[in-house]
Amino acid sequence: MRHVTAPAMVVVLAVGGVVLPVVSLPVPEAVAVPPEVDELRLAGVDPAARRDPTALDDVVGHDHDDDDDDDDHPEPGRLAALSARTGTLEFLVAGATWDADAADEVTEVALRVREDGTWGDWQAVGFDDAEEVGGRAGTEPFVSTGADSVQARVRTVSGKPPPGLRVVVVDPGTAAADATVGPAAGPAASADAATGYEIRPRTVSRSAWGADESLSEPWPEVSGDLQAMYVHHTAGTNSYSRSQSSAIVRGIYAYHTRSRGWPDIGYQFLVDRFGRIFQGRTGAVYDNPVGAQAGGFNTGTIGVSAIGSFDTARPSSALITGMVRVYAWKAYQYGINPWGTTVLTDRGTAGDTSRTSPGDRVRVPSILPHRATNSTVCPGRYLNQRLGDIRRAVNDRADAATARHGRPELRPAPVVHEPTSLQAPIQWSAKQRYSWDPVPGATRYQILARTARYSADMPTWPYWYSVRTVTGTSAVLETDPGRSAWYAVRALDSEHHRGAMRTLVRTSRETIPAQWSIGSGWRKVTDSGYHAGYAYRVARDGARIKVSNVRQASHVRVVAPTGPGYGRMRVIFAGSSVGVIDLSGAASGRKVFSIGLESGRSGGVALETIGSQEVRVSGIGLVRDF
Repeated sequence: MRHVTAPAMVVVLAVGGVVLPVVSLPVPEAVAVPPEVDELRLAGVDPAARRDPTALDDVVGHDHDDDDDDDDHPEPGRLAALSARTGTLEFLVAGATWDADAADEVTEVALRVREDGTWGDWQAVGFDDAEEVGGRAGTEPFVSTGADSVQARVRTVSGKPPPGLRVVVVDPGTAAADATVGPAAGPAASADAATGYEIRPRTVSRSAWGADESLSEPWPEVSGDLQAMYVHHTAGTNSYSRSQSSAIVRGIYAYHTRSRGWPDIGYQFLVDRFGRIFQGRTGAVYDNPVGAQAGGFNTGTIGVSAIGSFDTARPSSALITGMVRVYAWKAYQYGINPWGTTVLTDRGTAGDTSRTSPGDRVRVPSILPHRATNSTVCPGRYLNQRLGDIRRAVNDRADAATARHGRPELRPAPVVHEPTSLQAPIQWSAKQRYSWDPVPGATRYQILARTARYSADMPTWPYWYSVRTVTGTSAVLETDPGRSAWYAVRALDSEHHRGAMRTLVRTSRETIPAQWSIGSGWRKVTDSGYHAGYAYRVARDGARIKVSNVRQASHVRVVAPTGPGYGRMRVIFAGSSVGVIDLSGAASGRKVFSIGLESGRSGGVALETIGSQEVRVSGIGLVRDF
């Protein structure tokens, strides 16, 4: 007999009634897998490819009637680019990208790929805008089961290809853990008040699906509330294997970060056809990081992307169940009515894929398809048809959680200490320490902020960004000159659960001379007794210092030396006089003068001398109305 020793083999022997114990082998440890990305540049129509009689075939899945599809399938435009059938590295994810500032409108992007030696049909790939500063416009990810060739077709309004047009293919690599990856255990039920995490579903963590964190960048922007939840899908195949799902998520992650120029994967969660839930953006399990799931509607929302194309196939019951579990958890946690509606504000840019214009407010369902607010077929005909079933199942699951655990209660917000006159409404120095009382059970505190220059509107709720996390009950916060800030704090416990937010301070940092328009005659003088150690002086009538393009200001505050012999200044806002500052106080020193402005207006603020007596100005602060 030949004896073979195989340490990696599990063997059970039942010979002569003797049963040896079963040995459980260790599950392969998940490791970060670096992807390989290749790009094919498209400059126009390849003549040989155009002679192929199938080159302009219709895309699959769009030759049907659908009650709400009329607006989702615009006129295809004119052929702008057609590549040859090009061999590539073997890939699981593909897409197309182009320069974000392309003036011409892209009306169609279609791909077809070769898998197992056979070319598939043309498939339309939804496209969206450059969600991040410096990012590239492009398509949603196209998923394959393992293709080695690709062909792309692009149409635009003018028939000219957009600048920087490229086809991208991603080989996400393989890992031993791909075949055994599973979701991590969910949280234990709370022993006291419900936290909202009681029905958090088991998810495949970023480390488990092999995220190479070197591809991502810090992403501090979070939504302070959750109003709506988007239903997404990818494109391409629905036939991927269970062991390919992690690699596909890695491929989408690489496509979004390396080819689109985003700091992280665009979706908060992804669900495969087997019902497994994958964590997308960093922090999505414990917070609401702003994603790139819906163009101008990314704040106050999350996106759950179904891996597959549902214009041509029906979603599996397991996939629907996985999506329901995510939506039900969030609906329970944030008190969202799955059958309700909410109002979202378009915070995008002109010419993006949103159906509305920047600043428009639109009422939408709380659980909505991507196509509801953006010009896309996403999430596909058949998944879109299941929205009623999804809402019903989410409602049942959230109601059951409420009946069993009660309504969630956030950990109490910290009690903050009142800011001083040097901290608010004007922060007169670059750094100030703000503090609060400890919250029972808290292990850390997260500082959040909304900030804007004096010449820009403050971001509106629910947009925030995370400044940092501290273990103590105070933090030194630095604000740039001319910038206003709304700082808030919330408690975190050992399980990363967030508490309610409480405002620390709403304040504005004073402007500095570099931000002033200083007219003729003014001279800088230094003196340690002056605010900031300097002042600008003049002794002539009608001399001006102006701060231009002021928005949302309610008051202007001026720091100036006072005393006998000093003169007066007129404060002008948006072309009208709003008050007079008299510096001829009986006692010498410096004083902060406050002049009210007409609320809700924008314009320049000017200080204009009255008469020829000397005046000196040390500081100008703008109290924001927010």
